[in-house]
Order: sequence, then C-alpha cells, then structure tokens
Amino acid sequence: MSAIDSSKPMETTTPLVQAFMISARKIAEELQKLELTKDQEYKREDEELKSKLAVLSGQEERITQERCTLEQKKKELADAQAKLDHDRKTFETNMAERGKRFEQQKDDFDSMQRRANAMLEDNDSVVEIDVGGHPTKFKTFCKTLCRFPDSTLAQLMNAKPVNQAIIFIDRDGQHFDAILSYLRSEHDEQAMQIITRYPLDAIPDILEEAKYYNLRQLVKLLNWARIRRNKDSDMTLFEKEGDNGYVTKEEVDLTERNFTGFRFEKVHFKHGTSFQGSVLERAVFSKCKFEAVVSFIDTDLRKAQFVDCDVIAPIIVTGANMKGARLPDHNVQQDD
Repeated sequence: MSAIDSSKPMETTTPLVQAFMISARKIAEELQKLELTKDQEYKREDEELKSKLAVLSGQEERITQERCTLEQKKKELADAQAKLDHDRKTFETNMAERGKRFEQQKDDFDSMQRRANAMLEDNDSVVEIDVGGHPTKFKTFCKTLCRFPDSTLAQLMNAKPVNQAIIFIDRDGQHFDAILSYLRSEHDEQAMQIITRYPLDAIPDILEEAKYYNLRQLVKLLNWARIRRNKDSDMTLFEKEGDNGYVTKEEVDLTERNFTGFRFEKVHFKHGTSFQGSVLERAVFSKCKFEAVVSFIDTDLRKAQFVDCDVIAPIIVTGANMKGARLPDHNVQQDD
C-alpha cells in the first residue's frame, strides 16, 4: 500500500474524517491556549516568589542588623555593669578610708578639745618667765603671752606642758619688760606712749627683740618711734617746679623718714615714690598731683589729710595706720 502525501489536500474526505480533523484542530488550539496560560501563571508565580524572596531577604538583613545592635547593646550593658561594679568597689573603698580618717580626725579633735580645755583653764593662770637668767623673773598671765597667736611667745606657750609654771627663754632679758609692756597694752596709742619712755639708744635693741618674738606691729611702732625722734625732712628733698610748686626727684629716698605735721604744698609726684615706713602723722598733702604710683606701705598716716589732690596713679596704703586720716576718694589701694 503506497504512502499518502499529507502536504496535498485530500481530494475526497468523508464527513467523519472532516469532523475528526476539526476536533483535532480545536484540541490543538485549546492545548496551545492552555500552554500559554500555564506559562503566564508560571511567570506570575515566579515573580511573586522573587518578590517574596526579596522581602524575606530584607527582613533577614534587618534581623541581622538588629542582632548586631542587640549584641552591641549587650556589650555596652556588660561594660556599664563592669564600670558600675568598679565604681561601687571604689566608692566602698573610699568610704571605708574616709570612715577611718573621720575616726582619726574625731580622735584628734577630742584630743585637741581636751588640750584646749586644759589651756583655757591654764590661760588665766600666772606663769613665770626666766629670760636668759636675768635677775628679774617676769610674771604674767598665760593669755597675755598668747595675745598674738603667730608670735614666738604664743607658740612657746602652746607647746609647753599644761600647768608648767616656769618658762625659760634663751635671750637677753634686759629689754623683755618692753616686750611684756607692749603685750599688756590695749591699743597702739598706749603702746606708743610706753615706747616713748625708753631712751632712743635702746630702741634698736628692743627692735631686735620684737623681731625675734615675731611681734610685727611692735616692729612697726618701734620704727615709727625711732623715725619720729629724728625730724630731718624738709622741701629740699624736692625740686622747684615753676614759681610756687615742687616736683619729686627721680632717685630721692623718702622711706623711714619723719614727716610729722609736714605740709606737702603743690608737690608733683612725677616719679614713682615710696614713703614706706615713714611717719606722716598729721601731714597735709595740699593740691598735690599724683601722676606716678606712690607707696605709703606700713606708714603712720594718722590724721593725715589729702586736700584738693589730683590722684591719677594709685596710692598704696597697705599696712598703714590710717586712724583719723582723710584720704582721696579714689585710686586708693589697700592690698591684703
């Protein structure tokens, strides 16, 4: 039987064959549509899966970041806990040490309180002072010797055993009566009256004793007393300026001089000038011009007056006795 050529249309087909071929064609078309539909569904599902995978990947990355953050916070918390433990131990150690120091300070305070009470009881007692074996044995109250806490005598009294009635001082006792009289004086005016009773040639020796006993105010008063007895200051210390005025000399020494009651009339303080240690009691500065700094450190300015003065530069009055003085209303410095 010979093969049939499919490329050539059959010349004659039966109705049954034609129906079969139509059905076959429809089935082929349906299969083609089904394949296209499945391809589209596969693509859509593939895209959905990719989208879900992308979301899952983002979530995984976020979870990883959060895990890293949690690990970092965990480490920070561990470090903070370690620091807290260290600080707590340090605090406990410091508190323990402070407690020990407090107890020691309390014991020291109680000891000082007992000694202070004993000294208070001893303060009103009479003590005998042997100064270098001097024939005169000086007697006074303990509180008199302790009048100036930073003096050598006060320190000596604080160091002595309580109830010790006799104190020996290895110094020349010739002028100790002057020291004791000063300690008994109530104010500087009374002390100056006491000092003036001693001869001028005794002042240097008393001055040395005052320095030894660290009685700074007495040293100052003795210097003033020594200077006051040598009034040698006049206007020759200044140079003429114009018809009726004066000007300071550039290198003149005005320290430790006696200007008691002196009148400085129209003096131009053109150069830096120091009156340190000088006596200017009742001195008058009238119509003076203070163009440069003038030092009145440790001077006796009692009742001194500054009248109609032009104070351009500072006037320094540290340590000066200014009782009753009339000072300028500005540019006056009194350092500690």
